[in-house]
Amino acid sequence: MLAVVLFAAAFGNAFGQSKLERDGVTMYWGLVPAAVVSDKHALDQLHGGGPKGGGQIHHLVVALFDSKTGARIENAVVRAQLSEIGVVDAPAKYLPPMAIDGRMSFGQLFSVVKEGPYRFRVFVKLADRAGEIEYSTSTASPHAQTR
Repeated sequence: MLAVVLFAAAFGNAFGQSKLERDGVTMYWGLVPAAVVSDKHALDQLHGGGPKGGGQIHHLVVALFDSKTGARIENAVVRAQLSEIGVVDAPAKYLPPMAIDGRMSFGQLFSVVKEGPYRFRVFVKLADRAGEIEYSTSTASPHAQTR
């Protein structure tokens, strides 16, 4: 089961998506232009509203699974930090839990200044582990393909 595909089906086509595995946890992630998300949800009601600094807004969604059993992990604390070349990194943002087609994922709105490339560092804290699991993803702006 691919949570990102479910997200893309609910909100249109995701630009960037991938699967990463670390320390027994599989993370599926997807990146969708906010314009696509706003067709289904008002941005001012999603995760406290869109970023206020301008730029191109997009939505990062993450789904977590136990790599051995395939069971969905719903009780994690997830943060993500956006890095763009030539732009000072903002602090990591929390990705609050969100239900997509009745299944729990985590998501947040981010604003980018450039077309890319840029990187997301995703930090996952599970209740039964002392430290965080860190993932790193790279992509370009999903807005480049929606123009």
